[in-house]
Amino acid sequence: MIKLTVSQDSNAKYPLPTIKPSDYVDARVLGITTAEVITVPAEACKVLFSCTGDFYAHHNAAATIPAGDVTDGSASALNPTGWVVTAADTIGVISPAACVLTLEFFV
Repeated sequence: MIKLTVSQDSNAKYPLPTIKPSDYVDARVLGITTAEVITVPAEACKVLFSCTGDFYAHHNAAATIPAGDVTDGSASALNPTGWVVTAADTIGVISPAACVLTLEFFV
């Protein structure tokens, strides 16, 4: 697993941050409202998410789709871009529609 490295072209007037591609990518085909749990692989400490639709994620718990207000801090996050994680953590995911979710892991 490679290290997450951000680089910029210093010759450009407005440099665009870019990353090296991960060498460890998982994909999950999410069914409609079917919760899944993903275990963070050994050595991973960062994950980037990408999805073909909306999804909810929760760290170390099952993800849920809110049916009403959640005001106690326990709601699942909608479409997170990336998280800092620890190996053996779990990521709960769920989607209101069928979609494909990819997770790029980095050290």
